Amino acid sequence: MKIYLDTDELYQDELYEHKLAIILGRGKRLKRMLKEFPTEYDFKKASLSHIAKVVGIENRGSKTLNQLNQLDKTYQRLTKPKFSPKLSKNSKAEVIMCIDTEYLWSELDSIQYAIKSNKGWELGIIFTNQKLAPSVSIKEGIDILLDIIDQFKPDIFVGHNFNCDITVLEKAYGEKIKALHYYDDTMKMVRRSNIANVIGGASLDNIMEEVFNSETIGLFNAYNDLDLFIKYGLKDAIYPIYARDYFITGELPLIKQSLEINKVIKAEVLDLIDFNSISLKGDD
Repeated sequence: MKIYLDTDELYQDELYEHKLAIILGRGKRLKRMLKEFPTEYDFKKASLSHIAKVVGIENRGSKTLNQLNQLDKTYQRLTKPKFSPKLSKNSKAEVIMCIDTEYLWSELDSIQYAIKSNKGWELGIIFTNQKLAPSVSIKEGIDILLDIIDQFKPDIFVGHNFNCDITVLEKAYGEKIKALHYYDDTMKMVRRSNIANVIGGASLDNIMEEVFNSETIGLFNAYNDLDLFIKYGLKDAIYPIYARDYFITGELPLIKQSLEINKVIKAEVLDLIDFNSISLKGDD
């Protein structure tokens, strides 16, 4: 995992920029600061009133200005990991299910899921857009998902920005899906644990690349290649489960070399691909 510390083989200006970004974000305020104070030495010799003017802060008692005034202390505090079972709504859950949706070409293009329990893993993908692959209707696809939920009875759901996936599914289905509303969100967990500050972002790609050293697949590339689409979608359903475990325990989980794909809807999709498992280490 890439961590921005003084002992890293990073140029000092990269570390300095990262310190500022943790406080200011990576928008216009950061750009103004770096233009006015291109090095940490320039920043630290500047007066607080000068810094406030550049950032655009009038209230000298503001939290942001106080954090900038104590840049190193703020950086150390905000990059200290805070792993805890309290980050989860049910840290002792035994059956955990992640659901991910894709909806670039239609109201709902596909649903992919991963389930982890003491019996192992279950993976599946349900296509709901005929332009991508042989598919079922959106309503039928969601009904299949609900049957799978009823079969495995997960103790908790997990997702990354999962409220968005819930909204997509409920809008497409035309009614609220109550079961989905008990979940852990790894986007919130990565922020509350301070790991977002450590790895330089809160996206799932950040987590996969920096925490798990896993290669990611671009969304637009995936939509142009069925093989990539399936691998992209299923990895987005697998890694939030691993990430949740990491944020709760502080220990990197043992990543499986590969996981078998247990269900593909429609089954005709299997005739269009030449694999039946997802590789999580090395090349697929």
